[in-house]
Amino acid sequence: MNGSSEERGVSLIETMMAVCIALFSVFGMGGLIAQVAATTKNQGTETTQATIFAQDKIENLLSLNFINCNVPAASQPQSCNTTGISDASWTQGLLAGGATAPEQGACPTMGLTVGYIDFLDHSGVPITGASCAALATTSIAYVRQWQITDLPSTGQPMKQITVVVYSLNATSKLGGTPIVVLTSVISN
Repeated sequence: MNGSSEERGVSLIETMMAVCIALFSVFGMGGLIAQVAATTKNQGTETTQATIFAQDKIENLLSLNFINCNVPAASQPQSCNTTGISDASWTQGLLAGGATAPEQGACPTMGLTVGYIDFLDHSGVPITGASCAALATTSIAYVRQWQITDLPSTGQPMKQITVVVYSLNATSKLGGTPIVVLTSVISN
């Protein structure tokens, strides 16, 4: 039997190389999948916390005395200040004003958000101080800004309250976009 039989197969070295390449690929994908899962979980947690913080601010504003907190700021009692900053110029109560954008990463000393912004630590506890300058040394994790708008009405006065929450420590800050925007309406 003089036939030349060319038996070709895969050698052990070739098989081991293929298995190694496959293992590196699988482990590499596994790391990527784990990172994506962690990022998604963290963003979900941030959104949940921001929603709770926004709802808390809306409830706080809705609980204000509509009559006492709807007069000029100089005539309002200190109980109308919901910012955590005890400076008198920060007492705005339910007066129309404020702005929901742009994000204020630091305490403003002038502009539309003075009196319509507060700062929270990583646990959601409001950061307080006698003035804006007092907040400069604290670690701010969340910024809540709100806007109050007078709505046209035929009977009792009505106001729309919009609260936005920005996370300064989020995995993905969404380019200055708030994580949560909540709106409510209040009347006397």
